[in-house]
Amino acid sequence: MKKLFRTLFLIGLMVLLMVPYVFSAGAKEAKPAAKKLRIGFAAHSIELGALFGQLREGMLQELREKGVDFELFQGAPDTSGNHEAMLRILENMATMGLDYVVVGPTSLDLNEPGLVAIAKSGAKLVMTDYQPPKNRTVPYNDAVLTWVVYSHEEMGYKAGSWMMQDFRKRGIMNPRVVILWGPAASEISQQRGEGVKKAMFEHKDMKPVIVYEAHADFKRDLAYTETERAIAAYDFDAIVGLNSYMAVSAMEALKANGKLNKVSVIGMGGIVDELQAIALGQIKCAPFRDPRSMGRKAATAIILHRDGREKEIVRMSYSEMPQLDSVEAIRKYVPKEMFDVDKFLATKR
Repeated sequence: MKKLFRTLFLIGLMVLLMVPYVFSAGAKEAKPAAKKLRIGFAAHSIELGALFGQLREGMLQELREKGVDFELFQGAPDTSGNHEAMLRILENMATMGLDYVVVGPTSLDLNEPGLVAIAKSGAKLVMTDYQPPKNRTVPYNDAVLTWVVYSHEEMGYKAGSWMMQDFRKRGIMNPRVVILWGPAASEISQQRGEGVKKAMFEHKDMKPVIVYEAHADFKRDLAYTETERAIAAYDFDAIVGLNSYMAVSAMEALKANGKLNKVSVIGMGGIVDELQAIALGQIKCAPFRDPRSMGRKAATAIILHRDGREKEIVRMSYSEMPQLDSVEAIRKYVPKEMFDVDKFLATKR
């Protein structure tokens, strides 16, 4: 009975989320009416402050500016680790007569049946966040217009490198580190974590120690709890959250326990909450991938395909990942429409 209620709840949630967003471009001159595009947007989180919410806004902005007439259908699971719900969303979108589906998977492998279903429906896919597998060709490959991605291992490596360089500057040669992982089945978490470890242990004259590791599953509440457990049991110099949510929650737990001035918080991604904390010096650094730019690239692929110019689509585009560790870096790399750091700081004076 509980399983039935849970299934009904997930179905209800997906129905609520799969509501259309309609935009029609105003006619500027007499032309034959272009077909209204039906675009799906499925990601493991679509809240505005997170990666995919900002990616969606970048995509919508580009579509509007190019005068595209479209209808958007969007869906997200209740948590970023709910692969079953994400699969149902993708399978539902495969039945909706969509022209394009932009996807930010919860897991490339576990979401594969839903992606295959969309490909069989005739819709074209725009894949984001995940790189295609290196050891095989995915069965929905022919339906993919473009992969708009970044290297998660590189993100982890950059975060770990910044942390180790900061330890060296401060004379901490035997740093003690806590790592908060995502879900055990998450390829993203695995790749980012391996990148961090690679950076940590490549310094021959330094002897870092991982004193505590936990799967906080990319969740704010669980990351807060695991950080408090680490505080109670260990002394440590830094805590690494393998996504923005966990880094922000780790910061909040350290602050609540009077430890923030003694422990460096290292984040990844650069969601708005994380950017605010970096601006205030509460999170030390986070590699940043520009979601607005990723969204514009997704929209460009859709427009080129609609216009019969598929050969011009860049098959694989990588997002640059500058390190954000100061207000100056935020000003330089973060789009103001995503986070106006000077306006934010003015409210804190």
